[in-house]
Amino acid sequence: MLISSLKHECEMSKNKEKKLTAGVLGGMGPLATVDFMSMVIDHCPIVTEEDHVRLLVDQNPHIPNRQIVSNNKSKKVGSMLAEGAKKLESAGVDFIVMPCNTAHMFSDEIKVAINIPFIHIVKETINEITEYFPDKLSIGIMATTACINAKIYQEGLSHKMKTCLLPDNHHQDECMKGIFSIKEGSKISDPAVTLASVANHLIDKGAEIIIAGCTEIPLVLKDKDLEVPLVSSTEVLAIKTIEYANHLKIKRNYNKE
Repeated sequence: MLISSLKHECEMSKNKEKKLTAGVLGGMGPLATVDFMSMVIDHCPIVTEEDHVRLLVDQNPHIPNRQIVSNNKSKKVGSMLAEGAKKLESAGVDFIVMPCNTAHMFSDEIKVAINIPFIHIVKETINEITEYFPDKLSIGIMATTACINAKIYQEGLSHKMKTCLLPDNHHQDECMKGIFSIKEGSKISDPAVTLASVANHLIDKGAEIIIAGCTEIPLVLKDKDLEVPLVSSTEVLAIKTIEYANHLKIKRNYNKE
């Protein structure tokens, strides 16, 4: 994605609305959260330093592995995320974001625990594709196995009349190896090559767009690496965070055809 280089100086100087503070449920994983924060800085149109978004971040890598689906573990994950969101609300944030797609399996637990808006990374990514790629119908999903099994992308895209293409078992295993090599620093030859092979497998199946539906993926796989657009859920959430906090609209320039 190329963000418009326009400064938005006129728009921002006229906008007198109070800028909002974003609360970030982070640490899942830590590098992905820092990448999200960097994108919020990089993509924010500013005239002065004060135009940047204020972030209060709970960088908590101690949330249990979201790939484990036992009832006890699920209850613990949901409870910890809800508690983290409540603490951020108590600290004075105006809305919550969470740069981890898989953890959105527990979004309902978070939303019932707070009295402020929760910006949903999956819904915003789907809305982004619907708005900016209305003619693209076949969408390749790269995400963790737990996220795919939860069908949060598939159900949302189906409601938008899009077809989801998923990796076969071998390539899903490869996708997980690439993701967790970034999360845990495990040794594989090159996670970028591994994840690109998964993306190209989906393109061979007919994908017109690839969703990087895990926030580790954009750390190594870039839009320039593929023949079709790569929509980063991290980047979409960062842009939506800026727009919501600063009451503005950031222009997109998706120019890969």
